[in-house]
Amino acid sequence: MHSDRLADRVFTLAMATACLAAVLLGLSLVNGVSQGQFQIVRSADEMARMLVASRAPMRLEIFIDFLFLLLYGSFFTLLPAALEAHAPMSHTQAIAARAASAALIITALLDASENAHILTELASASSGIALSSFEIALQAVLSQVKFVVSYFGLFMLSYALDSRVTSERLLALVLRWVQAPLGLAIFVAEPPFLRPLYLTRAVFFVVGMCWIGLVLRRRASREGSASRSG
Repeated sequence: MHSDRLADRVFTLAMATACLAAVLLGLSLVNGVSQGQFQIVRSADEMARMLVASRAPMRLEIFIDFLFLLLYGSFFTLLPAALEAHAPMSHTQAIAARAASAALIITALLDASENAHILTELASASSGIALSSFEIALQAVLSQVKFVVSYFGLFMLSYALDSRVTSERLLALVLRWVQAPLGLAIFVAEPPFLRPLYLTRAVFFVVGMCWIGLVLRRRASREGSASRSG
């Protein structure tokens, strides 16, 4: 019963996290404003103008993003236990699950720092305080480090999955050979390619969270079926 409750809770966290990510994507498409606009290097004057012009939607988006990070961090904190609860794991898989969890919790912390930094820049710009080139560059650095750490975490997660199960084997292949190259391409892509890459990454995240949640739900279902058969 304890493992069943854990599976239900982690599945709920996965779905809720995916829903909030979808809400953030929808808001950015409707409002034409997203945090990604403030994660690249711009002139101080241009950055200040953009921040002030997008003040209301940006605050709403960051509020939702903080809620998202609570769910995201909770999900990846519980993920290793959920993976181990319903399927035997090798020593390597257990290490990979814990490494993935640690990296993705660090990602959440970096994302929270990034949100706080954007709010600080917004407060400065709204008060007429000049932004420095250092803090604008720092925002870009925080963003790139955050994403690289998240790609590493998801890459490691692929080694915690069960290659004998088709859905998990496919997810592992996508995490290993699609999400990281796609995400890293954003760092070096020319401006015309950035929007479709950002959208693809966002959609991939929503689908990926649902997929991981369903993997955990199916593990629990298989274990329950095996127990009843036994």
